[in-house]
Amino acid sequence: MIFLRKLFDIPSADADDVRRRRLLAILVVGVAVVAFIAMVAALFGVIDAGTGFAFLVFFLPASAVLVGCIIVLAINYYGSGWLASSLFLLFLVTVITFSDKPAEVVAGRSLYAYVVPIIMASVLLRSYGSFIFVGLSEIAMVSLARSVQLTPDVPAMMGFWIVATIAWLAARSLEQALTDLRAINRDLDQRVSDRTRELSEALTREQAETSKNQAILQSIADGVVVFDTGGRAVVANPATTRLLEQPVSRLVGKDIDQLMDADVPVAEQSKVRTLFKDGATAASPLNVQWGDKTLSLSIAPVQVASGEAAGSVAVLRDVTREAEVSRMKSAFVSMVSHELRTPLNAIQGYTEILQQNVHGPLSEKQRGVAERIMMNIGRLLGIVGDLLDQAQIEAGTLAIRDGIFAPAELIESVQSSVGSMAQKKGLNLIAEIAPDMPASLTGDSQRLYQVLSNLTANAIKYTDEGRVAIRFFRPDSGHWAMQVDDTGIGIPISAEPHIFEPFHQGDDTIGRRHSGVGLGLAIVKRLVELMKGDIKLSSRMGRGSTFTATFPLIVAEPVQEAT
Repeated sequence: MIFLRKLFDIPSADADDVRRRRLLAILVVGVAVVAFIAMVAALFGVIDAGTGFAFLVFFLPASAVLVGCIIVLAINYYGSGWLASSLFLLFLVTVITFSDKPAEVVAGRSLYAYVVPIIMASVLLRSYGSFIFVGLSEIAMVSLARSVQLTPDVPAMMGFWIVATIAWLAARSLEQALTDLRAINRDLDQRVSDRTRELSEALTREQAETSKNQAILQSIADGVVVFDTGGRAVVANPATTRLLEQPVSRLVGKDIDQLMDADVPVAEQSKVRTLFKDGATAASPLNVQWGDKTLSLSIAPVQVASGEAAGSVAVLRDVTREAEVSRMKSAFVSMVSHELRTPLNAIQGYTEILQQNVHGPLSEKQRGVAERIMMNIGRLLGIVGDLLDQAQIEAGTLAIRDGIFAPAELIESVQSSVGSMAQKKGLNLIAEIAPDMPASLTGDSQRLYQVLSNLTANAIKYTDEGRVAIRFFRPDSGHWAMQVDDTGIGIPISAEPHIFEPFHQGDDTIGRRHSGVGLGLAIVKRLVELMKGDIKLSSRMGRGSTFTATFPLIVAEPVQEAT
């Protein structure tokens, strides 16, 4: 087997030459095997028959064929493949010419054996080799026919040319197919080489980028924890170990619940889980009491190039000092507000006594002064109330107390409190309740009144002419909404994203013209959110604004009187 494998492994740089020489080797080996079998059969025939006929007819020609095959194989392996193929085909033509009686070769049973070298020539040599061996075969036939004075078979000789043409076409198609295939292979090899180079360069860039990201991750002061799709930590930077006071080995492999464990209060753990669930949709970072520190926690999804989620990343920042300052500020504001409310109430009471002429009648000028005192005290008490509410919101102590209320009564109360403001400015205050609104709902009527009165007072404040409309309706089957629409000055587009922030006013000019500290809308938004609602703004400069607060619809069950 090793000998045959080496015999067929032709040393040549030309792929076509290798193909032809390998095919020649296969054919020659096949002929040699047949010749060897014929020799053995002839040898045993001599022993059995006891005559020399088999020896003369089979053994000697077979021996000659075997020797010729060995010579052709040697030339094919060590010399020229073209020469070896030509000798082999000439040898076949010669064998065919003298293999039978001249009459049978010229026009008999052996005539069509010449087809074999003709077809082989188109494969072992160039495609046109079949035509060369048609000519050689016909020369051999004509020479043989003249030597025995016979007439060659002309139709058969013409048929050989047809066979040669078919063999030529087939060989040409094969050569063209091989040429195209090699071109495709070269192109494929080039593409593979280019792609390999590109992948190598991409891998180098990726490694450089990874090293850079790792360096950045190690150097930033904020704690960074990367979680996989299963919610388990896979990477944590040194800042995280400092903030959580745990080594990396104890952080990696744990989920957020295991990381919080006993360091985070149970009430805040549910908020952290909600933040992880919401991910990038969370509006702002969450401040969490983590051990003896206050940490600001924000979550963002990690996505691969295809857009699929590959996990999430949590960023932790130590805001302990800021939280303490905020608590001190809230406590200070709450204390100052309480301390201001007591003397303001006293001033308001004494002013009312003066207006009631308890200490004697007031002149017209004195009554005007008393009215201005009452108006400014009311404004100050409103600011103090807003400051107290804001302090409670920041401290997380503002509570919602649900009860049964009537939407119609809520609107009437607001109309009574702000109606005089609208009347003084000559505005039309409109109230509307949609027919599908229930007569009674469940909610915190005090906080709903605060929301509606604040929105309505704001609308009146910033509207100089036209109307202010209050509307209760149901946007869908599961919610109800209160809407305040005005024809006032409107809110600039640049101010809309900040309109609900504490101590923010839509425009400096407006802020100077209309008194206030910018807490009203911030408190409104927080109250709406505490009541599990949502508030939206729609405004156009010079054409007014529309605030719409939407709440879950909870219809109050009618109370059945005992009989």
